[in-house]
Amino acid sequence: MITISLQSRIYKVTVAALLALCLILAGCSTARPAAPPAERAAPAGSYTTTYVAIGASDAFGMGTDDPPRQSWPSVLSGTLGPRVHLINLGVPGTTTAQALQTELPIAMDARPDMVTVWLGVNDLLDGVPLTSYAAQLRQLLTTLRQHTQARIVAGNLPDLTYLPLFYGADTTALRATIRHWNDAIAAAARASGVTLVDLYSAWSELARHPEYISGDGFHPSAAGARRLADLFAAALRATPTAPAPSHT
Repeated sequence: MITISLQSRIYKVTVAALLALCLILAGCSTARPAAPPAERAAPAGSYTTTYVAIGASDAFGMGTDDPPRQSWPSVLSGTLGPRVHLINLGVPGTTTAQALQTELPIAMDARPDMVTVWLGVNDLLDGVPLTSYAAQLRQLLTTLRQHTQARIVAGNLPDLTYLPLFYGADTTALRATIRHWNDAIAAAARASGVTLVDLYSAWSELARHPEYISGDGFHPSAAGARRLADLFAAALRATPTAPAPSHT
């Protein structure tokens, strides 16, 4: 059994408290939980590319000093060019089931040119069955593929054993669990024709770069966000433009 229950509770309390603080400071209403935390304003007609980030607290920018500017989707949008319209849908605590209900419709309405998807850690911590998660992720990716012309990339789970929050976990059991989940993510990506971003392999460099993780021991720091942006950017560059969607 993976001994992460206490750490998970600590994480959830931290997320809830920080999200509540963000909502208070931003003057937001809780009636709109899926409102994007960062959307780069652009006058009508001034941008040529729409980029949508589907995700959770990492996309929101938790762990950085300036989430609207230092989250990895914000950094990524900057590397893609000055005429990119970013719609960052990342909301802390979001699971894949919730993203299907709250983030996917917004992404579809935006008629994006590029989409990044990174979901799974919250599902794992919430005890969502792997079969349910895999089906939900496949539904989300397939819907995007069938109804948009976007280039779509999806990240898998990194090796959580490198994160201080999980130092008390059974390393062997946790890695085995992550492998099962990543096998499911890879299968969903293949089935939907989406490019996989192999964060599990790439983020083994965390052993050499502890500065990539913020002081909470879980979320990417500003430096980590920049590295994530590089990894997702490389995957997007390697992804061909999608064919026109079929509505038959």
